[in-house]
Amino acid sequence: MFEDLIFKIDQKKLLDALNEQQKEAVLTTEGPVLVIAGAGSGKTRVLTHRIAYLIGVKGVPPYRILAVTFTNKAAEQMKERIKGLLGKEPQGLWMGTFHSICVRILRRHIDMLGYSKNFTIYDRSDQTALLKTLMGRDWSEQPRTMAMRISRFKNGRYVPDEAEAELFRKYDEAMRASNALDFDDLLLKTIELFEKFPDVAKSYAERFQYIHVDEYQDTNRAQYIILKHLAQVHNNIFVVGDEDQAIYGFRGADIRNILDFENDFPNARVIRLEQNYRSTKTILHAASTLVSHNILRKGKVLWTSNPNGKKIPIIRCRDEEDEANRVVEIIQRSGRPYSHFVILFRTNAQSRAIEQAFRARGIPYTLVGGIKFYERKEIKDVLAYLKLIVNPNDEIALKRIINVPPRGIGKRTVQFLEEFSNKNGITMFQAVQLAAEQPMLSSAITNRLKGFLDTINRFSELSRTMDAYNLTKLIVDELDYLEYLRRSSSSHGEAESRIENVVELLGSIKSFVEESEDASIGNYISAVSLRTDIDDWNERAGAVSLMTVHTAKGLEFPVVIIIGVADTIFPHFRSFDTQEQIEEERRLLHVAITRAKEEVYITYPEFMYIRQRPLDESPFLRELPDEAVVWIGKGYGVEEEDEEVGEASTSTEVHAFRSGDIVYHQFFGRGEILKIENGKAIIRFASGLKTLVLKYAHLSKI
Repeated sequence: MFEDLIFKIDQKKLLDALNEQQKEAVLTTEGPVLVIAGAGSGKTRVLTHRIAYLIGVKGVPPYRILAVTFTNKAAEQMKERIKGLLGKEPQGLWMGTFHSICVRILRRHIDMLGYSKNFTIYDRSDQTALLKTLMGRDWSEQPRTMAMRISRFKNGRYVPDEAEAELFRKYDEAMRASNALDFDDLLLKTIELFEKFPDVAKSYAERFQYIHVDEYQDTNRAQYIILKHLAQVHNNIFVVGDEDQAIYGFRGADIRNILDFENDFPNARVIRLEQNYRSTKTILHAASTLVSHNILRKGKVLWTSNPNGKKIPIIRCRDEEDEANRVVEIIQRSGRPYSHFVILFRTNAQSRAIEQAFRARGIPYTLVGGIKFYERKEIKDVLAYLKLIVNPNDEIALKRIINVPPRGIGKRTVQFLEEFSNKNGITMFQAVQLAAEQPMLSSAITNRLKGFLDTINRFSELSRTMDAYNLTKLIVDELDYLEYLRRSSSSHGEAESRIENVVELLGSIKSFVEESEDASIGNYISAVSLRTDIDDWNERAGAVSLMTVHTAKGLEFPVVIIIGVADTIFPHFRSFDTQEQIEEERRLLHVAITRAKEEVYITYPEFMYIRQRPLDESPFLRELPDEAVVWIGKGYGVEEEDEEVGEASTSTEVHAFRSGDIVYHQFFGRGEILKIENGKAIIRFASGLKTLVLKYAHLSKI
């Protein structure tokens, strides 16, 4: 068995594929290392080659290495590249997202915190379903909004009022009763485990001799604490990131983690990867000039030996429909395959006009982050059976499938079971068991509940010996679920589409079983619960990709078209409160531009339905260098002379306002300026105090 841990590869051959800075990063194996990796500078190559070097040259056993990635897709791609470098699979290597790593740890130890190891992971729709029950009709807020507040509260970014605090407490109680964790819990329960049981933390710290972290700039406080625990013994922590690509502050990511790395890990080695292999000189110059306006950055000078390439057209459009038509024209005139293009936007709502234009012109497209595959009803039904088999306490799963396919157990029965479980302090599954054994309901209902229990118990028994694929196929067949889809669909086309989705699910489970070391149903449920939008996206030939800039992080395309780059859209109006938020929006546009290898197009409409007012171009566009862009007006393909192209837009002059001025803001309304300092104004609005950057605030005096 130990032969599987022995690898031997040619060091010279491994290192010949790297430039000098990349080699330095690979060969610096001891102590803390920070690699500042600019866009397109080969950070994935460095990570994969370094892990291969540790295993194949230094002889480090794979199980002594931990690698944390930002997405599951990145982990899968890196595993394949490492396997290619080593010549075989490095069994025992821990590689995955923070959440997936935490799941592995909690599956082993969460019973120490009072949970069962077969816990369920609730996604946002599961959370929303639970909160809908808890909130009833007493709340004006939507359950989804409350789920977001709970997440912010757990991460120390929201202070609930008294009523919310009580709701949050009930939510935690219900989650624990269901033996369920949400995504935030996966991190926070791991921290709780490490802090309550230091020996557990130390055992993992001793095991992981070498720790690697990708996209370090997007880590949050909880992830930082987990890393500190894991690095406490060997201190060999190797992080790769780029502060100029830190775009997840709204989710709690803390850019200070990368800016303060040398303070957090004394004697750290800092290595800069500044050669860009992806983009043209013009694209790189535009993106670098833009982000240089930020203050929160460590600084780097990106360069490339790629060709100069074309200038970036900045195209002014009448409205969203005109903008969509311009995008279609760019694509159709290019002569390129559709798969060469990605359309990027700041918010999902912006895709409507583009999708409509593509459908009208017959242009195939893939919308990443639309109706997600795993959120379709038929998929969630099948997965709910699997979840209930693994974790009988999962109340959301139970309520979802107790009458799917129909077995004569109606809403009144479900309500009775729910009330009975709450009154007696038992789980809903236990309530079903009692109701099936005692004369609490009519004999017909009792027999139906017995039948349901027999079905779940039999599947549960089979799950001990069957892999995830064979068990799921058995469930679908024995429930005659595909026939149920035919009967319950409104049309033949809808039925066939839903059946195809279930068949696709079975195919994906089969692939999981063939590729996974652990093909159990529990492991599959964990894996599928942690999937994200981009994990389910496949770059298929013949289709244009549509996605938000946040989703596109880490991807690259020959041609990038960025739409809706208008003021209050990009930067988004909610980012006007602080300079830090404005800087994150600027980084976001930097990320969008640097997804491109050969060409970038930027468009903005003068009017958008979602704003219902005239729009100016984004102030960021005036920060792009003159020599890298060409401004195009309403006339198709007609350049406009713009004498002010090189000057920063200052729609709101700082010197025009004084303390005490009464002003109007388009979103916050009427307010009074209390103080002006360093280009920012503290303003009292009816909704509270706001600190606005005057350059971008678009204030008017009253």
